[in-house]
Amino acid sequence: MGKNRIIKILGNIIGNIVVHKILVKHTNKPESIPHLSEEVGNYRDNAIETAQEFNWNKEDKNRISQRALKKFRKDMEKYYPDVKFPINEPEELVDETIKDIIA
Repeated sequence: MGKNRIIKILGNIIGNIVVHKILVKHTNKPESIPHLSEEVGNYRDNAIETAQEFNWNKEDKNRISQRALKKFRKDMEKYYPDVKFPINEPEELVDETIKDIIA
């Protein structure tokens, strides 16, 4: 697969990681926390494996970040409109997750 395709895939995976991290912190259903935490780990492992295929520059990371935030917003609006969280938290989590996955 080409690098552009991998950027889209990583953006989507990281978006899913951030959705689950937000839900772990701000869910209205505490009984879901163990499952959500497990999903974060599963997505993270998948992202790390995918990210190892290429070297990543700053522009690539910015594109991944933009894609992740787009995926995050779309999923939160569609599936979790009742979950409230600080407005700047998703961007911080995306940046943190990218640093964690793409060393």
